[in-house]
Parts: sequence; structure tokens; C-alpha cells
Amino acid sequence: MTDHQRRSVSFTGVETIPGQRTSSEPPEPQLAFAAELRELRRRTFKKPTEEALARKMRCGRSTVSAYLNGRRFPNWEHTAAFVEACGEDPSRWRDRWLRADRQIEEASKGLRSSLPQLPLIGGPETRGDALLAAHWYRDNREFYEAAAARAGQARSEIRVTYTRRYPPTQYTTRASAEYFQTILDWAGEDSDDERSVRRIIGIPEPNGLPDRDMFSWARQHYEDSKHILNYEANVLRWTAAADGLNMALIDDSVVFLAFSGGSRQRLNGFSVEDPTFMTYFAAYFDQLWAALQPLGTYLSEVDGNRTNKRA
Repeated sequence: MTDHQRRSVSFTGVETIPGQRTSSEPPEPQLAFAAELRELRRRTFKKPTEEALARKMRCGRSTVSAYLNGRRFPNWEHTAAFVEACGEDPSRWRDRWLRADRQIEEASKGLRSSLPQLPLIGGPETRGDALLAAHWYRDNREFYEAAAARAGQARSEIRVTYTRRYPPTQYTTRASAEYFQTILDWAGEDSDDERSVRRIIGIPEPNGLPDRDMFSWARQHYEDSKHILNYEANVLRWTAAADGLNMALIDDSVVFLAFSGGSRQRLNGFSVEDPTFMTYFAAYFDQLWAALQPLGTYLSEVDGNRTNKRA
């Protein structure tokens, strides 16, 4: 591994009008309670996956994801089961849940919340300890080597996106090929750990039809991975004639962001190891994931449309 530059970078908040909230945005107390649930899960030694929590709570994984991202507020029964699954006494959370429930009710009636204002990260009054340390990767090889190394050490969950104009088979660096294989190998490894890999694949559809090369790769990828129980892929129909911002979220702590474009081999990026930084990207990923089709369903739908057009 070549030497990487380690620098400090700050991220500033976006200025908003105090008290202003869009109609679709969850109330502040609900978001704050979700943050407390995420923190509890992070402090848990085994860091249970959403699937494991869903089994304990007797609900769907999408429901657990919605609780953790603040899109839904859990009832007390689900909260107690979640807390117990994370190894804590639910009775210690009863008052916390009741307080949040009351604050959410007040917010729904337009009453002012008594929650304290959180400071902006990287604002003018920020102290040095609020800065985030980023590892910068100068090229394709550096980025994929670092991402593969961390993916191989993952404990429970990997969330990745691939939204580029060309399939992975058209990139010639050994590091990128090893990165993709590492994730599949990790998902398929015989282990006592509860593992989960979720990949969002952006398939270009410039004229309403999937790109031939990407569709061919997606079909082969489905055949290669459909037997791996811990691996899922959903499809994002991608209409822009440009690469998307790609990311790899490993467990609940490390975010890799990749920037590409121009020539096929051009790629660089950075990684940040910070749980709070992670929550922003995890929330975005889970929101996107919930709206997309499974890869197998997408392939069948496209094949069916082609058959109908020929008939």
C-alpha cells in the first residue's frame, strides 16, 4: 500500500430558518430518538445487524431501518425489544421513550420543541476536536486497495453502491477486481457472525433501455451471487450520462467515497472513520435502498418487456 496523505477536513452545516421544517421531514424529537438508538447499537459489542434486530423485535428489517433512520417512531414494545437485543435493561429506556413520545405529539400540534439546539460541525465557533480526519486516495489502485482491506475486516455489514457508465469488467486494474471479489467472498464466508452485504447497482438507461454492457454484467453478477444468502443487490435506473458518487459503508464506522469520470480508469476519493459522519450516508443509502427493485426482479422485468415487444 502506498503512503496516503492524512489531512483534517471540516464539514459545515447548511443554514436554515430556525423552526422551519419541510412537511416530509420527521420531527426533531423523532430524529433525536433514532440517533440514541443508533448510538446504543454502536456501543453493543456484537453490533447486531438489522436482520438480527428484526428477528428479536418480530418485525421486518425495513421497519428496523426506518426506526434507526428516524423515518418512523417505534412503539414501546419494539423499543423494549431493540434495547434488550442490544444488551441493556429496557426499563432504563421507559422514561426516555415517554419523553420523546410527548415531544413528537407536541411537534405534530405545532408546539415549540424544548430540545436544545445542536452546534454545527465545522462552524466558526468550532474547536479543533470537531474536525474529521480523512484519508485521501490519489488513484484507482489506492482507493480499491484500501476499501478491499477494510471490507475484508468487516464485522457485520457492508453497504456499497456502483453507479458508473461502464461495468466493473471494463476496468483493468487488479485492485478493483480484487475489491469486488473480496466483498462477495466476505458475504459467502462460512462464519458464525451475522453478515449482510447490500449493493445498489446503477444501470444506465439513456433512452429508456438498459445499457447493453451493464445489463449483461448485471445478469452475470446475479448468477454469480444469487446463491449467497448474505448478499443482496437492488437496481437504480440511471439516466444521467455521467458517473454517480459511489460509496462503501463498512459496519457503522467507515465511509469510503469515490469520485470518477472522464477516462474509464480515472477514480480517486477519500475515507472517513467517524460514527456520526457515517449516519448521514447510512440514512441516505437506506432511503434509496427501500425504493429500488431487487436485481432478479429487474432482470425479469426487462426480459419480459423485450419478449412482449417481439410478440
